[in-house]
Amino acid sequence: MDKNDRRKVVPRVCIIGGKAAPGYEIAKKIIKLCHAVAEKVNNDADIGDLLKLVFIPDYNVSVAELVIPGADLSQHISTAGHEASGTGSMKFLMNGCLLLATADGSTVEIIEEL
Repeated sequence: MDKNDRRKVVPRVCIIGGKAAPGYEIAKKIIKLCHAVAEKVNNDADIGDLLKLVFIPDYNVSVAELVIPGADLSQHISTAGHEASGTGSMKFLMNGCLLLATADGSTVEIIEEL
């Protein structure tokens, strides 16, 4: 990518928040993957100044209060029927955020209400 093309790219930060219960092995592996991807992306000479990936550990309500107002896109991808994300989804939507989510649980109810 040449310098003129780079000027057209809007720098972005992708924030991922999460936590894993002690016995939730798949969640722990996903968190490890997030860290590995962040390490690669954040230190890449070609895109490191245009894209950053940040993982927020132990994501909770107090952290959400800081993150949600600054978000413009939220992706709530859950294993259908197994994880609750409705309250978070509603908070993102109420702050004007575009929501991309799996069509399950409370997301279906939010769609019906909208």
